[in-house]
Amino acid sequence: MQAPQQKVKAYQLRNKSEEDLLKTLTQFRGELVGLRSSKVASAPQVKLARIRVVRKAIAKVLTVLNEKRRNEAKAAWKNKKYTPKDLRVKGSKAGRSGLNKKELKLQTVRAAQKAGNFRLRKFAVAA
Repeated sequence: MQAPQQKVKAYQLRNKSEEDLLKTLTQFRGELVGLRSSKVASAPQVKLARIRVVRKAIAKVLTVLNEKRRNEAKAAWKNKKYTPKDLRVKGSKAGRSGLNKKELKLQTVRAAQKAGNFRLRKFAVAA
């Protein structure tokens, strides 16, 4: 386990394997249960401050675990024809719902007639 009040660094967690991350996660969760039970038993304030550190450490471990799993899944689906929706690039709402280039160029019959009747004229001017 970690020394008191010592934060867990994400770059250190990224070097660990998935099994090690799961072990540290169970350690932190066990520690959190112990801290919460000692909080009810009116323990000193040092342990109350440790609760926040442990909660943040659990969040970091889960984040790194999720990153690793997503990267592995992306690598597995890289050369396939389709990728699952949760692994695709999200982009912005406007980018997802907007028209593509082909749809933008399409014209109605009337608009095409108007454009054809009033084309821009080209002049060859000698300066």
